[in-house]
Amino acid sequence: MPLYSHMIQAVRDECIGYETAKFCVQWGKEFPADENEGILFYGRANNGWVTSSDSVEELFAEGDEECIFARENQMAWMEDDETESGYRPSRSALIRTMRNVASEYYVDWSSHVAWSNLYKIAPWEGGNPNDELCDAEYEDCVEIMREELTFLSPRVVVMLTGYHWAKDFLVSMNAGQEPKYIDKEVWGDYEAWAYRIDGRLFVVSEHPQGKPEAVHAEAIVNLIERNNNNLKS
Repeated sequence: MPLYSHMIQAVRDECIGYETAKFCVQWGKEFPADENEGILFYGRANNGWVTSSDSVEELFAEGDEECIFARENQMAWMEDDETESGYRPSRSALIRTMRNVASEYYVDWSSHVAWSNLYKIAPWEGGNPNDELCDAEYEDCVEIMREELTFLSPRVVVMLTGYHWAKDFLVSMNAGQEPKYIDKEVWGDYEAWAYRIDGRLFVVSEHPQGKPEAVHAEAIVNLIERNNNNLKS
């Protein structure tokens, strides 16, 4: 809550004239409780997520409709044909890629994985946060990522963001040094990279939108298998 409170205040001047969505990490009901287990996926940012409220008390009020933390049905909706709001998860290339990767390890895939975004505040109506908004929230987003990694303790972090978006976060997680990749996989016209930071495997690849999905997921799985092949099933 203190991090979100500080972040909301930090971006206030950059969001004049439009509403913003506030995102919080989501995890399946069967996400491994043991340390250093499971997969955590990252996207870039999320629009239209639950609420545009700036009230931290509402955002973290257990049971409140506008609560963004530890919500019911956190990940299961990704397997619905259509949500109550009319959204169809199957239309999202990000969700399809998450499913294609996680299904290699878990039958009930959405229940076993977690999902977050690099940037927690984004325009409500659509689009990624602009440079000014990213800069305003970056430091808090880094600290929130540290908390997410501590809280969930995943074995593997898959960043479906593109390296340009992931780089600053990787540097921050790696004591201020740009990490060197330990493995690489070519898929179509693109590449995915594997990094080892504090004993944890980070896989960085492109955002899936408009790209070949089967070979993309295969590339990510190949990197996991070659570098961290003992995920729990």
